[in-house]
Amino acid sequence: MAHDVVETSLKTGLTITRDYTQEEKDAIAIAEADAKKNFDALDYKTKRKSEFPTIEECVHAILDDDLEALQAKRTAVKEKYKK
Repeated sequence: MAHDVVETSLKTGLTITRDYTQEEKDAIAIAEADAKKNFDALDYKTKRKSEFPTIEECVHAILDDDLEALQAKRTAVKEKYKK
């Protein structure tokens, strides 16, 4: 059975696995909802910027002659977050 949490003591090296408590699950759900609310409140430019290819990806696409794939990725982001 898989567990949610793995805790290792730095002193003893003993590892304990356990499931999240209900309080931890509730705190995680609240944090996820807050993060989604904050992201949804961003304007389209900020959302696009967070998903556009990085400079490194652009350089690799240029050097690897893969500009079509790069442009497809950029177009998909623009479609997802329209003006």
